Amino acid sequence: MINANFRKLVLGRAVGNAGDSIYMIAMNWFILQLTNSALWIGIMNVAIVLPGVLLFLFGDSIDRHSKRRLLVAALFGSLAYPIQDTLVPLLVEPDQLVQAQADMSIAYKGTDYVFNALSGFLISLCSVLGVLIMDAATFVVTVATFRRIKLAEPRQQHTREKSLYLNQILVGFKIISTDPLLRLLTFASVVMNFFFGGLNTYVVLFGRHFGGSIYYGILESMSAVGILLGMTVVYRQLKKLTVRQSYLIGNFGRALFMILTVVSYNQFWLFAIIYLLSFVFQGLTQVFETPMIQATVGSDQLGKVMTCFYTLVSVTLPLGSLAFSFLADRFDLRLFLLLFALFYAGIFLLFLASHAFKKVDELQLS
Repeated sequence: MINANFRKLVLGRAVGNAGDSIYMIAMNWFILQLTNSALWIGIMNVAIVLPGVLLFLFGDSIDRHSKRRLLVAALFGSLAYPIQDTLVPLLVEPDQLVQAQADMSIAYKGTDYVFNALSGFLISLCSVLGVLIMDAATFVVTVATFRRIKLAEPRQQHTREKSLYLNQILVGFKIISTDPLLRLLTFASVVMNFFFGGLNTYVVLFGRHFGGSIYYGILESMSAVGILLGMTVVYRQLKKLTVRQSYLIGNFGRALFMILTVVSYNQFWLFAIIYLLSFVFQGLTQVFETPMIQATVGSDQLGKVMTCFYTLVSVTLPLGSLAFSFLADRFDLRLFLLLFALFYAGIFLLFLASHAFKKVDELQLS
């Protein structure tokens, strides 16, 4: 790990996301058992993530205030994620951003998938209430860890005039829309989150299709292992390539293996292994996304850009969850996998044709 303060950030995020995952899986399964309806799973997912569409309102405040204090205060909400992304460049050197994101990705994405998987097994062993009590304990540990981060930051600035503040909260959207790389990354993430919103519902249905919560847990285990392998083993093997080359490999791999899940749908273990491999490449792509944004945007504007980026992404996650929950009973589950695969293929072609990576290629250091 890069340094002591960064280790505390990673540890706090890992524990916090473990709690988030435990909560989400427990509630998804509880609602499916209670209502026997995928639609209600989608509605719950919408209710949980919908506040994220307001994140852009806080970007200017993140840029002007102590990020460590804001992180502790915002721990229980989606605002914690853009705060962390603006805090990382203050804790590590510019040439350490990709490695830092690899570590952070394991903490708040890899850990997320691991505990999604464990929660499936925990639900089969104990009550939903017991799992939720475990969730509460993780937040206590996370607060204590974040409070130990030591960072010298500028003093809090005075509140801006209301008219100027209203202009500032829209700056992030303007930066994203005018920068070719940020525009492409945001588009890809927005559409991908739409499909991941659907996957949050469909993976529960896949589990039921194959036999119950144990299979649900196994599939979540496969995605967890895949993400972690992509962020660690595969990422390390490709460290000497450029950002563009590594990112294209990730996009091609996840498109290829998602297509193969369609043809292996009736054989559980073959399906599960191919599903794992698609997430290996998903994990690889996730290592590079945030560092590309951090390297492109100045530190004085990064809070605005990250909150606007998360706002746009947050909008499509609940929409995808709700849309595909509504459609779940109306078309074959394999059609969802095929649509997801075609999206990945389209994103690969867009990035293949793009020349916007030149300014971030130097991030990829051996």
